[in-house]
Amino acid sequence: MTFNYTVKTQKNIDAVVAEITSNLSEIKFGVLGTLDFKEIFAKKGIDYPNEYKLLEVCNPQAAKQALDSDPNIGLLLPCTIAVYENNGEKFISLAKPTELLSVTSNVELKEMGKEIESKLIDVIENSK
Repeated sequence: MTFNYTVKTQKNIDAVVAEITSNLSEIKFGVLGTLDFKEIFAKKGIDYPNEYKLLEVCNPQAAKQALDSDPNIGLLLPCTIAVYENNGEKFISLAKPTELLSVTSNVELKEMGKEIESKLIDVIENSK
């Protein structure tokens, strides 16, 4: 099994980011921050030809529940969605919470991961 869920999009990168952000708010998730790797690299004098934006995605209630269960789970938070270009094509990719949480033996957290993953995949499908 792969650690990510990835789909192609024909949309502009910034339009996809805006749509994902809007669709996340409808399910009580938010974007904590967006890392723009092309911009970050440029500031360091490194040329990176592709757009690559990484969204740090969180549901505060789920995050609190996970941290209450095991503070070390914070190392796996927040969820991440990448919107990027590669070889002239554009993609949306999710680091699957189920795969990240497979390192824990906590069944409750694994179930929460399945629920969150399903919601985030729906957001991606509705944003592509």
